[in-house]
Amino acid sequence: MLSAEALRRLVVKDPIPALLGGEALWQRTYGRSDLRDGATLLYESTGEAPELRVIKFGQDGADLAGLGIASIEDWDQDDALPILAAIRRRHPQLRPVRYRPGKRCTFKSTGQHIYYAKVVADDRGAAIACNGRMLWSAAARGELGFGVARPAGWLPSMHMIVHHGLPGEAVVDMLKTPEGPTLAAAMGAANATLSTSGLTPDARYDYAWQMKRTQKYAWRIARSVPTLSALLDDIMGKLISIKGGAADKPIHGAPHAHQWLRDGDQLYLVDFDRFGLGDPELDVATFLAEWDFESGGDTAAVGAAYALAFADAVPLNSQLVEAYRTHKYVAKALRALTAIRTDAEDRAMGILEDAARRAVSLT
Repeated sequence: MLSAEALRRLVVKDPIPALLGGEALWQRTYGRSDLRDGATLLYESTGEAPELRVIKFGQDGADLAGLGIASIEDWDQDDALPILAAIRRRHPQLRPVRYRPGKRCTFKSTGQHIYYAKVVADDRGAAIACNGRMLWSAAARGELGFGVARPAGWLPSMHMIVHHGLPGEAVVDMLKTPEGPTLAAAMGAANATLSTSGLTPDARYDYAWQMKRTQKYAWRIARSVPTLSALLDDIMGKLISIKGGAADKPIHGAPHAHQWLRDGDQLYLVDFDRFGLGDPELDVATFLAEWDFESGGDTAAVGAAYALAFADAVPLNSQLVEAYRTHKYVAKALRALTAIRTDAEDRAMGILEDAARRAVSLT
């Protein structure tokens, strides 16, 4: 893990941008500690053709500004995504717009017709592309209360999924206005149409799957901060006592507010990487848990409107919703702990304390 002094310097006055060279200004757009002896930081330059540089702290490289041993790489030198170098060389019309080192990179075209291309580090792309075609057909038949991106292809040699761009604007700021609850209700009702659509994706994300993920997150937190072990044991003991649902309805898997667009009266939902069969309660809980951490607007009213509109179409087990919501809090605590912040441990503890209070209702 980065030392306390290194974290303080990165937060108070980050010395790395001055080391990256050129006339452009650099800003950190991503940063995660691995909770042991390393961290990965991503810096993006300003300008019409922004560049991305990855800083990896760990065992290799040289001392970087007194912060520790680190290496500096261009984004296209990612060992887990070796095709990036060829894409950068052969397809200059594609610009990276969201890159997570070692995991995935999303590109946006710069031409007149906008499309997006996502490169993934594993073999999920074929299934994601297949699901995209399934969803597009369902939307065309009028079975979904939201629009989806039109698929454009799956390129296995590049591990790349391509789809057309969508119109509209992100709804996040709209949800923080007085019309927020009304918009949230429309989104909840639209989300519910996915669970009533009768689609049959191959993947299944049931409560046991969620439990395994959360146990992994809890183990990582406790290993890094042993003083949180008792709190985690209390939370996990209540979560493991919950019985999941049938997990037989199609769900988005992560329909938080940042996944939605609106163009007039038309809603669009994006990023179906975790589309599968599961409990509808997971979709509702994901929206609620992520919205709990947004600032501005009437948070409670927006969440309630979303959940009530969803439940009007698909009956929900309220205890299961709260269980999945608590799972998401543990995941959020891990993300807080791995953030490049001097108060990361305190933030993680606060989130887990909130999770423990929520978990009381599960007994």
